[in-house]
This record gives sequence, C-alpha cells and structure tokens, in this order.
Amino acid sequence: MQTMKILKWFLVSVMVSLLFFIPESCRKDEIAIPCSIDRLNWSGRNFEVLNNLISDYGVNGKYYNKNKAPYVVLDWDQTCAHFDVEEALFHYQSAFLKFRFTKEQFTNEILKDNINGILKLSESYQNVLLADINQDLSNDYNFLVDHFSGFNGTMTPEEIRLTPQYKDFIAKISFLYDGYCDTPGISSDYGYPWVLYLLSGYTVTEVKKLAEDAISYELANKISSQTWQSPSGFKTNSGVVSYSFHTGLRVFSEMQNLISTFINHGFDVFIVSASYKPVVEVFSGIGTFGYNVPAENIIAMELKTDGNGILLPQYKEGWVKSTGQGKVDAINRVIKTGLGRNWDPVFSAGDSDGDYEMLTGFPGMRLTLIWNRVKGGNIGKLCKQAVDEINRSNPRYLLQGRNENTGMAIPYSESILFGKTEPELLYQSGK
Repeated sequence: MQTMKILKWFLVSVMVSLLFFIPESCRKDEIAIPCSIDRLNWSGRNFEVLNNLISDYGVNGKYYNKNKAPYVVLDWDQTCAHFDVEEALFHYQSAFLKFRFTKEQFTNEILKDNINGILKLSESYQNVLLADINQDLSNDYNFLVDHFSGFNGTMTPEEIRLTPQYKDFIAKISFLYDGYCDTPGISSDYGYPWVLYLLSGYTVTEVKKLAEDAISYELANKISSQTWQSPSGFKTNSGVVSYSFHTGLRVFSEMQNLISTFINHGFDVFIVSASYKPVVEVFSGIGTFGYNVPAENIIAMELKTDGNGILLPQYKEGWVKSTGQGKVDAINRVIKTGLGRNWDPVFSAGDSDGDYEMLTGFPGMRLTLIWNRVKGGNIGKLCKQAVDEINRSNPRYLLQGRNENTGMAIPYSESILFGKTEPELLYQSGK
C-alpha cells in the first residue's frame, strides 16, 4: 500500500512538473513563448511539417547556425492575406475618385497609345484600341475634375455617381488595367507598375492613410463579386466594356501566427511583393492589422518622387520590378548584398506564377508553402509536385487549401474556389 502511495505521489509530481516545465528552446528572454504554430486550419500534415522546420532551423534547433541565422521570404497578396491589397486600393480609389493627378498628367504621362509596339488590347478584351479607350478615359476624367466637388466642381458624390462619365470612367480604367495584364507584349510587367502610377500626386504619408482607409473598408466589406459596366447609351470611341472583380479582403490568422512563431524562434521574416511598398507596409506593419512585420523587411514596388516628396507616374530609377525573376533579384540585392546575408532563405510562401522564381530559385531553400488557387502554369506544376510528395517525410513543397467564399483556410490541400461549393485539388485543363 505504501509503495502504491509513493508511486502515486511520484506520478502526480511528474505531471505537475511537466505543466510548469518550459523547454529552453521555448524560452525567449525568460518569457515563455509557443513551441509551435497554432493548429488553426492548417492541414494536419502541413501543421506537422511546418513545426518540424521551425524546430530544426530555429534557435537551438539541430540546423541552427547563429552566424547564418535563418530567414524566410513571403509573397503578400493571396498568400499572407486573402485577395489583393493593391487591387483593393485601386478599386477604392476608382469608386471614390481618390485621384490626385492632373488632367495633363493623366492624358500625357499615364495613358499611352503605344506600349512596346502594341496598339490594342487582347482579343479577350475586345481588341480595343489603346488610343480609343485612352481618349474616352481622358474625356471622362476631364469632366469629373471640372464637376465633382472632390476636385474642382460642385457635384456631390451621390450626384457624380449618376453621371455616364463616372460610370464609363470606373469601368474603363479597370478594364484597361486588366487588359494590360492579359495582353501579350504588355502583360503584368507593365500593368503592375502602371496601376501604381494612379497614386501620383500623393505623398507617401498620404498614400499610407489612403491605404489604411481602403484596407479597413475592404476588411469590413462582404466577400462578393462586383461588376462595373460603362453605360450603353453613352457615345464613346471604345464602346461598352465591363469589368468584374472580387470584394472583401481578409486576413489569414494562420499566416499571422506563422510569422510571429518564425520571429519568436530566431527567423527574420521578409515580405517580397509586387504591390507598392508603402501599401504593403500598412497592411503588414507593426500594430496595425495583426502581422507585425517591420517596415524595413518589406521588399516591393517603388515609385519616383519629385523634390517635394510628391509621387510621380514613373517607376523608381534603378530599382527592380518585384515580380517573377525580379523577386529573386530583389532578395539578392536587399538581403544577400545589402544586409550581407549571402545564404539562401530557408522557407518561402506564394500562390501564383509571379512567385515561381522566388519559390524555386534558391538551392538552399528547404520548404515552400503554396496557397492552392487551383491554377495551371508554373505554379500548377509546383502544386502537382506538392501532391506527389504528400507521403514524404521531408517534402520540398506543401499545398494549403482555403475557401474563397469565406476568406478562410480549410484543413486540407484542396480549395473551394469563389462561387463554388466543392473542393478542388489540382487544375484540370479544359475543365
């Protein structure tokens, strides 16, 4: 009996000790920190593999080297957050006419009738001549500047939204941007910087306030599809066009928690984005929307400013365009050369073809997380590889699913695309 009491006391003591024991690897300045990411809606396998990476490469891990501290590189739009912050800002600017460029700047500097020898948009965008849609937009903007109270006129926001010029303008400026990205010879290489030029006339500080307003607006907005169409009875050069887009930004709590866990375990986190740097800084910044990434760790697109700090409709001279191979070039320039950390990132995350080079271009990278948007192309090849590696103990790629109708992760590799109810794993051509 006495032996049983002693044994019982011993077991209780051990259990109590375990409750208060904090492994050294989970201490930071004598304050307890989580030993792993939170379960949340990670797939079971992704949860395990991510935790193994953090354990192995973080402080006190078997591969940790304080002289070569680990760092990770993350895409922002559709990776750290649901939907695209730059496009959300663009739609907010358009809907509420938050533009600062002059009539002359818009017509002569922002709108181009010939881009890389291309004179019209792709067939998917009605083969619209750039000269025609540009003339329509110029006419519309001139009217808005002269009549809207937010510019030089007297019409209220409610009144201006009823005019055909307003309806034509918001539909066509969005149609043009989307058409640029879809048209061979123009593509997103031109379109991504171009949409930033619409911020010309602002200072960086003013852009950050505008971005904060737009992000807050879209986080509160419902996830839905919206269509802007130019009025059919309004005579224009390029005719009637329509443009559809998604509304409703959402944060990914999984990525917020992953970022904080990385930081707590000695990893530096860098965001590498094709959006405008100050805009990403607002969404990802410390004390704002829950990501807490320092501004100096944001690598993204940048614009030229004049002597008074006013943004110009020109890309920053000498700076790379941080999409595709540009993301790799930016990492090499900022992190490897600028910070002297001439070793490869240990982890990356992305979602699209624009991330492909960053996800594959570093031989020393150990793991990549792909948010599954059921896409083809190069990112589709990586998604297929992630599926093929599903039973490997040390995969190179992970595939994480989400529900685009709710803006939330789901605990599988499959995703439910916007407007659909059934989960899908991989892109099927011709489907």
